[in-house]
Amino acid sequence: MSSHVYLLRHKSKSRFKIGKANDIIARARQIGLESIDFQRSVGLSVPTENEARYLERVLHLSFREARLDAQEVIMGGDSTNGASEWFEMSSWARVLQYLQDNHDLHPHELVTGELLAILLHKIMQPTDAAVARAQRKLQVETQRRQREETHLAARKQQLEELEQSLRLIQPKLIQHLERHQREGNIVGIGYGFSECLVLSTKSELPPNTDMLWGLDHSDTHYTFKGGSGSLIGGCMQCRNAGSTVCIVSLPLLTLDEESPFFEIDQVIHRVFAEQFEWLRRLPKVTDDHMANFMATMRRGLHQTLGNH
Repeated sequence: MSSHVYLLRHKSKSRFKIGKANDIIARARQIGLESIDFQRSVGLSVPTENEARYLERVLHLSFREARLDAQEVIMGGDSTNGASEWFEMSSWARVLQYLQDNHDLHPHELVTGELLAILLHKIMQPTDAAVARAQRKLQVETQRRQREETHLAARKQQLEELEQSLRLIQPKLIQHLERHQREGNIVGIGYGFSECLVLSTKSELPPNTDMLWGLDHSDTHYTFKGGSGSLIGGCMQCRNAGSTVCIVSLPLLTLDEESPFFEIDQVIHRVFAEQFEWLRRLPKVTDDHMANFMATMRRGLHQTLGNH
């Protein structure tokens, strides 16, 4: 099996590499193709691997005085692979002359730098299969981006519809919060299963009014393409010992970036920024007071059930 000895010139440094390889381009790839000047390099095609090894050893021994220190080569930024095979450029002409003068001792066919460059160019050209793979990869990536852009456009439309829907219910919420503030019904913000607005009054509820809060679920209901919800999750109320206590479930008053509904919550917080800021400044209802309110709720429910 034929083999090769190569004399590869460094592209930017004054040195060249003497080595043996069955495939010169494959060996250069291990060293680093970008560092080799193939146009000015030389290959020697010899009949067998044994002859290639022998010629490599002869050249290394004959020009050992020009061999560069491997550690210096590595510290200079070149590969550790074959770092001991680099020689000073000053010996280049003498090596070529030696090969010419001793061709009978070391029979070989010269592989010119131009031929090496052509071989490299052919190898570096993508095959039909590689081109097909690249095109497929590009197609898949393009489709992925298109799906992502379509999703983002649809999501943007959803959030715009959500904001429009929230703007419609905003006046009702503001009106009821202001009314309860004027009438002195607001106790503060409590914490149960969620943040709650606590209302209380000793006054009788207006005629035809069942709930102190005054808004039902549909009054704060919002919709958008592919989703819906209600700003107020619900409320509980009972009347006991002359007082009406109402606990209104609020949306989160502080954004949670880990929430799966973070984008929706962002829009809600943007629309109701002033109202949420006002709610956050309300007094905090202690856990003990919340426990008392909930106990009052349970007693009122028990009495209601007993009357039936």
